[in-house]
Amino acid sequence: MHGTIHYCLEETIIHKYGREKWQECLKAFNLPPNHSFITQIKEDIDEALTIDFIFKSAEILGISLQQLFDDFGIYWCTEYAPKLYSAFYKGANTTKDMVLKLTKIHEMFGKIRETAQPPRFEYKELAPNKYEVEYISQRKLFDLYISLVKGLDVYFNNQIHIEKISENKAIMTFSHY
Repeated sequence: MHGTIHYCLEETIIHKYGREKWQECLKAFNLPPNHSFITQIKEDIDEALTIDFIFKSAEILGISLQQLFDDFGIYWCTEYAPKLYSAFYKGANTTKDMVLKLTKIHEMFGKIRETAQPPRFEYKELAPNKYEVEYISQRKLFDLYISLVKGLDVYFNNQIHIEKISENKAIMTFSHY
């Protein structure tokens, strides 16, 4: 998994829970207390280690995995990505706009980084502003994807209703203000 995920997780935890909690997470993986993933932001990091790190971090923070996903999703979409990936936000004015762009964005990353295996998405329009979204990835991080969509909703100040209908599909109803 790309190191930028780790660095955003680091920033999320420090921002929401404090540097001491972040250092506890590092200690659980025998990393020095002054370690920062910023030095690995462009590297690929072992995926199994990444998943384990995320799960263990939620445990250390005393929160559910879903809460950590939600915290990460909001931070990624409102703070981290707009600074680092601002070009991708251009032309998107709503959560729906951005969600429908995600496959193209991930395809671009896949071309830039040959080792990248970002998820893909298939969309089926059920009605105006209502879509069935299928998450296609071996990673099984659909709940994280849903949290990222929630983060987009915070960024665009919209209101989305998400109904998870399977382990890789959801019905998303987009509202705009």
